[in-house]
Amino acid sequence: MLLFVPAALALDPTYAPLQHVLDAHLRDGRIDYAALKAQPAELDAWLVEVAAAPVASMAPADRTALWIDAYNGLTLDLVAGAWPLSSIRDLDGGKVWDTRHFTVGGASLTLNELEGKLRAQGDPRVHAALNCASKGCPPLAPKVFVGATLDAQLDEAARRWAATMPLRGGVLSASNLFDWYSADFAPKFGKAAFDVPGLDGAQEAAANFVGRYAPERAEALRKGGYTVSWAPYDWGVNAVGR
Repeated sequence: MLLFVPAALALDPTYAPLQHVLDAHLRDGRIDYAALKAQPAELDAWLVEVAAAPVASMAPADRTALWIDAYNGLTLDLVAGAWPLSSIRDLDGGKVWDTRHFTVGGASLTLNELEGKLRAQGDPRVHAALNCASKGCPPLAPKVFVGATLDAQLDEAARRWAATMPLRGGVLSASNLFDWYSADFAPKFGKAAFDVPGLDGAQEAAANFVGRYAPERAEALRKGGYTVSWAPYDWGVNAVGR
């Protein structure tokens, strides 16, 4: 159901309220959820704006940025509202991505449906931009995503994420997201400069992604002689002090 939003609550194209939340509560990739729970007004007000955002009339880049920021902002709100907890999977029996519905641009969506809209665009860099409030997720970006700079911001998110995947002792320790979403990564990263015999498609995509976005490792990857392992996914909440 479409929501009426007064002119005073019209969507700020810079997403300044969400940026204020990040500035106030994000510390070295961790969120102070206790403080956010105690000061929810700005995030709540921004999510009201998101609920009535004119998605249909937005430029594609603006719409993509909104969906990314909405996913991240809704996740922050979910965890802060239930704080304290040890993992987002403590909510709804681990199915919170499918059980809860939120209004984004007048449409009722689950987090998985919102992610699906982004995945359908065919740019696997969106995986680097989404954060599920877990330590195993790509790092939460310190700046909101906006349409005018979206491409550069997705590259920066990809570089930030690639930097978390080390190559040591002949083993590239990569995120399980490359395995879980191999169909998203394979078209652009499955076969490229770092194609190595013995790796499956998901492993090749991980190596190619890291080689592109962590260029300091490109030479070592190009030489081959390494394997790819999936790092244990840490579902612990990405909270300050955890």
